[in-house]
Amino acid sequence: MKEDKARAEREERELQAKKEAEEKEKLRLEKLEQRRQELLEALPDEPEAGSEGVITIALRFGDGSRDQRRFVAEETSVNELLNWVDATHGMEREKIELSTMNGSKTFVYVEEDDDDEQEESGNVTLDEAGLGKMTALRVTEIVLEVDNDEEEQDEEDESDSTDE
Repeated sequence: MKEDKARAEREERELQAKKEAEEKEKLRLEKLEQRRQELLEALPDEPEAGSEGVITIALRFGDGSRDQRRFVAEETSVNELLNWVDATHGMEREKIELSTMNGSKTFVYVEEDDDDEQEESGNVTLDEAGLGKMTALRVTEIVLEVDNDEEEQDEEDESDSTDE
């Protein structure tokens, strides 16, 4: 009897936690769609081919698909490239990296106030990053670290239920 009540309470907590997680994810996706719309609107017009200081960026994705676009090298930051990928290809800028085909240069999105990452800074312009007139970049999804506290809590919950 006591075990049934404890099981029912645990199931109710799990159901509530699942609903909260689903609601949180729904809100996150809504904000993400709004951000992508804003990024698309903020994307500068594509300059003419052959214009002075223009770089053509060609992207290659893991599934083999490709895209390319021109940017003004001295005015466009690496973060803006990542914004373009986010807005037009639906890949969260915080979860991807851009790397040259030979892997010699890698770029990730950097928050504007984060000055710790000088080498991979998204705050540098394409010109400062040393990208050539025609540059191919590989787009790779980054596997983010999972919060270990949540995993440990789940393991503790499981061991508590087997102790009964």
